[in-house]
Amino acid sequence: MRHAILGAGGVGLALGAALARAGHAVTLVMRESSLSRYDGTIAVRSPLRGDHRAGARAVDRLDDPVDALWVTVKAPALTAALDRVGPGAAPDAVVPLLNGLDHPPVLRARFGDRVLVGAIRVEAERTAPGRVTWNSLFAEVALAPEDDPRHRPLAEALTDAGIGCVPRRDPAAVLWEKLVLLLPLALATTAADGPLGVVRRDAARTALLRDAARETCAVAAADGAPVDVPRLLRTLDSLPGRTDTSLHRDVAAGVRPTELAALTDPVLRRAHDHRVPLPALTALTRAAADRARDRPPAPTAPHASTATKGETS
Repeated sequence: MRHAILGAGGVGLALGAALARAGHAVTLVMRESSLSRYDGTIAVRSPLRGDHRAGARAVDRLDDPVDALWVTVKAPALTAALDRVGPGAAPDAVVPLLNGLDHPPVLRARFGDRVLVGAIRVEAERTAPGRVTWNSLFAEVALAPEDDPRHRPLAEALTDAGIGCVPRRDPAAVLWEKLVLLLPLALATTAADGPLGVVRRDAARTALLRDAARETCAVAAADGAPVDVPRLLRTLDSLPGRTDTSLHRDVAAGVRPTELAALTDPVLRRAHDHRVPLPALTALTRAAADRARDRPPAPTAPHASTATKGETS
């Protein structure tokens, strides 16, 4: 298959390297500043999977036809990034791997029913143009809807690349199942200005994290995507202390804009519509926003990963 990856951050580079090693044609769509420093090879550093390299073409605008367009930019960059996809690309399938809930309608307005919904679990971080550190042994994509005719070739391509593919029936459930874990973690690590181990040193923050997870699950259930709350809490308890999030890393580095609004606003809106109280989630959101406001912006914002570092569920 011919794959294009819109966004060469941690997720995009890890995915592109895996597909290229499996023999698929891969084109990275980069900003000009990154393209000028990219040497045509994705270099993967991975203590668990082994260091390796894979060749992949890169462009600043995609005009050649492709079979699959994987969208791996962060939500605040989505609209601008889509300007880099010309009509000649005409992808048969478009798969966003963004965090949050609001991006599918934006993509469907552009690509119609060619849009599937995906969520990726991987621990990957871009360190330079074409350079990525892949710290997890696993990589898995949940993909919906499974009855779409585009699903099977995409799943086969991911399997070829050594990436698990979990077929799902409900696109909304795919997004919510990741968000109920990611959102409380992202807010808590950002508010604490440290990874999960730092959060756990403070009993009050730990309690807020767990309460925020329960509240997010309540919103998901009210929105028609019920989540196993005890299982989610067990997952939170089992995560290693080094677990960090891209939101916290971006805030710590002074990156602007961050994913904070893209992660929180859809949940707050739905909670309001369904009259679900969110005291813990609101408190963490304010604390994370205060932390972001107090951190001076970076002179040049780096391209951070779109994945949750250390996410294991």
